[in-house]
Amino acid sequence: MARSPRTLVHGWAWLSLAGVLVLSAGCGKSTPSQVEAPAEQTAPAVAGTPTPPSAQTPAAESANPKVVYDDKLQQSFAQATRKDPPEGVRPPDQTMTGKSVGKLYDQVVKTWDTIRFVNDKGQKIQYSAIIQTKMGEIEIELHPEWAPNHVRNFIALSKVGYYDGLCFDRIIQDESDVEQNTRFQEIEAGCARGTGEPGADSLGYWLNPETNPEARHVEGSVGACRGIERDTAACKFYITLCKADYLDGHYTVFGKITRGLDVARKIFMQPTIIEEQDVDGSRRPLKPVVMDRITIVSKEVPQ
Repeated sequence: MARSPRTLVHGWAWLSLAGVLVLSAGCGKSTPSQVEAPAEQTAPAVAGTPTPPSAQTPAAESANPKVVYDDKLQQSFAQATRKDPPEGVRPPDQTMTGKSVGKLYDQVVKTWDTIRFVNDKGQKIQYSAIIQTKMGEIEIELHPEWAPNHVRNFIALSKVGYYDGLCFDRIIQDESDVEQNTRFQEIEAGCARGTGEPGADSLGYWLNPETNPEARHVEGSVGACRGIERDTAACKFYITLCKADYLDGHYTVFGKITRGLDVARKIFMQPTIIEEQDVDGSRRPLKPVVMDRITIVSKEVPQ
C-alpha cells in the first residue's frame, strides 16, 4: 500500500501537507511506511439476522405473523459520528447555493434513523443514487454491507437536498508511486463552497471510519473524501476512474457506478485551473459541472 494522490487533496488534508505528507522530494509523496494503517472498524458482512424466537402463544403468533429481524447495519447518528472538529476546521455557515448549514445538519439528524437497510420481514432494502447533470446521469449502486454509516450519510444528505446545486469541484490526475506507469484518475464532488478548499466539506459532524475487504478501488468506485485523520469524512465523495488496489482499506468505499461512467469521464476531461495552492495532480475545473439533483431510489429484495 502507498499513499493515494487523494491523501494530498481530500478536503482539509491540505493543512497537514508539511507535517505528514510532504515527506519525499519533489511531489510531496509519502512512502508505504508513512501511510496510516487501515481502520480497525469493519462493517458487518450480513444484515437481517433473525432474533431468537420469542415466547409468543400460538394465538399471538397468528395475530402477528411477521418475523422481527435485528438490523445489524443500524447505528444511531451519535454512534456513527464524531462531533469535535478537526484542529483548525470550521464548517461554513452556508453552502454555495445559499442553504443554511445548521438547518441541513438538523435535517440530516432527523432523517438518519428513518433510513433502514432491512425491513421488518428481514428483506434487504437496496438503494441506488442518480446524479443528474447537464452532461448526463450517473447512477451509483450503494453498498451498506461495505459501509452502512457512510451509505446512510450519503442517502440522508441527498434526501435533504444538500448536494443539489453543488458541483464536481476537483479533478485529480497523478502518477502512482506504487505501480509504475500507472496514472491515478479521480473526480471529487460535494464541497459546500464548491471549491474543494479545506474545512468546507462538513456540516459540523464527521464519520467514524468503515472498511470492508470486499470494498475495492476499481473503475467507478465511489468513496468518502477525508483528511489525514481517518474519522474526518463528511460530505465530499470521490469517483475513481481507474483501478487502485493500493487504496483498499485506507479509504471508505461505499458504492460503485452502474451507469454513466462515460459521464464521469467527460467531467474528468473538463479544462482546469492551476492555482498557487494546488498540490501536484489536483486542479479546479474551469467551469465546474453542477449536480442538479441527486435522487435516491430504493427497492426491497425478496429473499
